[in-house]
Amino acid sequence: MTRQTLPPEVASPEVEGSEDASLPGAAYDSDLVRLPQIESPLVDSVIVVVGGVDPGGGAGLLRDITTVTALGGRAHAVETAWTEQGPGLHRVEPRAPEAVRAALAEALAALCPAAVKIGMAVGPATAAALVEALGDYAGPVVVDPVLATSRGGALWAEAPRELLPLLRRATLVTPNSVEAAALTGRPLATIEDAEASGRWLVEADQLPAVLIKGGHLGNGGTIVDLLVTASGAERFARARTPGPSPRGTGCALASAIAVKLGSGRSLPEAVGEAGDWLARLIANPVTVGDERHLSPGGRR
Repeated sequence: MTRQTLPPEVASPEVEGSEDASLPGAAYDSDLVRLPQIESPLVDSVIVVVGGVDPGGGAGLLRDITTVTALGGRAHAVETAWTEQGPGLHRVEPRAPEAVRAALAEALAALCPAAVKIGMAVGPATAAALVEALGDYAGPVVVDPVLATSRGGALWAEAPRELLPLLRRATLVTPNSVEAAALTGRPLATIEDAEASGRWLVEADQLPAVLIKGGHLGNGGTIVDLLVTASGAERFARARTPGPSPRGTGCALASAIAVKLGSGRSLPEAVGEAGDWLARLIANPVTVGDERHLSPGGRR
């Protein structure tokens, strides 16, 4: 399957199908994908984003769509679940795995997207449906292995390692240090631990590439993200912004990397550029209720 840039009238589809039209959030995405586009070489490139709906918009699909739009792409959303969240996670309503499979397969066939980003996969049945739908899609696939909300509510239903079949289908997997520890069963407290875990995931678990995000690691005033591939490890260091981290940083980073890969950047270039863009947003958060969110549209 080849990748191509589509005209706006094709790249801004309505909500997939009508089978879920009565479900919460089923109509949310058609307006958001038509947000005014920022001029860039990426305009009209379609990025398919797959994941759960956070009604507050700080994370999940709404954050993915905002990120893709801010970077000049056009987002097409495939919902895996709807959530009810406030101070905590109150409820998760998964979408039927077959509906998820059909929606992603339809998007890939109709849109020939430049890249795919996958977040919340709910459980093994949905993860398997995503792998089946991806089929022979040849473009970059970025998977953020979401296991829980930032406040600890569970978003993955089974043992973390049951995600591995989906992770092996990715071009890049982007766990934070907590998720990497859960996937490997290895303690992870330092950058050296992160490199060992990354090598384990690449060499023993056969993931193509892993970016272990360092926001949870204790490196003083510096955050170090670690990109591990079969060729070795590369560190991306940035100054840590004081204060609590805004919500949705993991979603935004993975989506930004997908946009950059879809535009033809190499893996290290995509990781570096996306990380620099995200760092600017983290330094200028907005307050929503009692939470810190990334600003709605971070210009590239």
